[in-house]
Parts: sequence; structure tokens; C-alpha cells
Amino acid sequence: MTHETIFDMQAELCQTMSHATRIRIVHTLREGPQNVGDLAKKLELPSAKISQHLAILKTTGIVAAQRQGAEVYYSLTNPKIERICDLMREVLSEQAAQRSELMHALQER
Repeated sequence: MTHETIFDMQAELCQTMSHATRIRIVHTLREGPQNVGDLAKKLELPSAKISQHLAILKTTGIVAAQRQGAEVYYSLTNPKIERICDLMREVLSEQAAQRSELMHALQER
């Protein structure tokens, strides 16, 4: 596997995760496997929208689907996805704190 392929795959993953609803779905799936109806209720979004986003997440391998009777349950394929999201939120929190400190320092002048 070449470096270019790795970078392409990383870009695809980042592009997939570039929508707030998909990030919210991933965050909600941390609780365990859930069906479209459960996710729609928790996220207060129409089931059709949840299904569209799940299809994208499934295509890129972020979630997997497993049929249980008449229901399809979705789960994260790799726990490292959770860690990636946590790290991103930590970076964003640090950036927000730095901006806040800068704004506070500028206001004191």
C-alpha cells in the first residue's frame, strides 16, 4: 500500500465525518448497536435522514449493519473511531480556550 493510497483513504474518512449528523450518529453508537428508529428518536431527526447518513457511514466502513429479525442494527466497526472523535473534540476545546484567552487579553488592553 503506497503513502498516496493511505492519504486518499484518510481524506475519504475525513470527508465522511465532515457532516455534523454523521458525527452525532457515531457519538450515539458509542452506547452500542442501534436501529434507525432508535437513532432517529435520540437525534430528533427523520428516519429517512438517519438512513441516508448511515448508508454513507457504512460505505466507508465506519459502521456495520447486522440484521436481527425484521430490524437492522448499526454499530461502529472499530473502537478507534471513538478515540478519533474524542481527540478531535479535545483539540477543538483547546483551540476554543486559547481563543477565549486571547480575546480576554485583548479586552484588558
